[in-house]
Amino acid sequence: MKKLTDFENYLRENGYSESSVSTYKKAVEKFYLFLKFYGFTEKKFEEDKLVQFLSSTYKTKKSLYTALSAVSRYLSFVSGKRVKIGLNDMFVDDFKEFKQISEETFAEILKKIEKRRKKDLRFALYLIVFLGLKPSEIVRIKTFKLSFYDRVPAIDENGIKRLIIDDELLKIVKDMEDETGVVNFKVNPESLKVVFFRIVGKKFSVNDFRENYAFRLLRKGLPVDIVVEFSGVSLDRVSYLYRVLTLKSKQEIIGEKLTDF
Repeated sequence: MKKLTDFENYLRENGYSESSVSTYKKAVEKFYLFLKFYGFTEKKFEEDKLVQFLSSTYKTKKSLYTALSAVSRYLSFVSGKRVKIGLNDMFVDDFKEFKQISEETFAEILKKIEKRRKKDLRFALYLIVFLGLKPSEIVRIKTFKLSFYDRVPAIDENGIKRLIIDDELLKIVKDMEDETGVVNFKVNPESLKVVFFRIVGKKFSVNDFRENYAFRLLRKGLPVDIVVEFSGVSLDRVSYLYRVLTLKSKQEIIGEKLTDF
């Protein structure tokens, strides 16, 4: 395509490296696939759909920004006027960095929680770090009884649904049960927030633990829709976490298959 060739030459003339030229070229080629797929034209297309289309290939915020920048620069070049395509707030949130909590860090946090003297407060902290429950949600399940999904224990109370996938947490819940199998505890949500941040610090938020819980459900092979239902994480965000998981899995597979070369 002559326009794309002219664009490549334009980039080189303006000091772009061959690596950058190649990156821009690939993004523009994806743009034309998008136009063909939806039946759009260079002058008339839906930006949100373009972002969704590109996000299937560009799995990080930085790479997606680069692709959109390439398309914007290309359209500016062919039209002779400035064109700017960006990410709206929804997609910025979707590509927010995922903070994976290592097993070592998680174990350290659990040790700090074990030192808390008040049993109810300690239990509420466990619900945050294992299940990603917010203090306001924890208050809503101050009395509950375990539910089961094909023998898998779960909390399913007042709109709060969480599968219990950690034997350690299941034991903690069992220790809180009375003779009828009911869990009763009482905690002040504001005090809970204060203690949580004293233990965890500013590095992680409650939402980070929620996303790590969703990520662990994905790693166990649960479909995206079920993870959304049992984690409280939005569909867009779970889809992003799935892309992160897939990307890492590919890296691991390549390493396993090619380390002998």
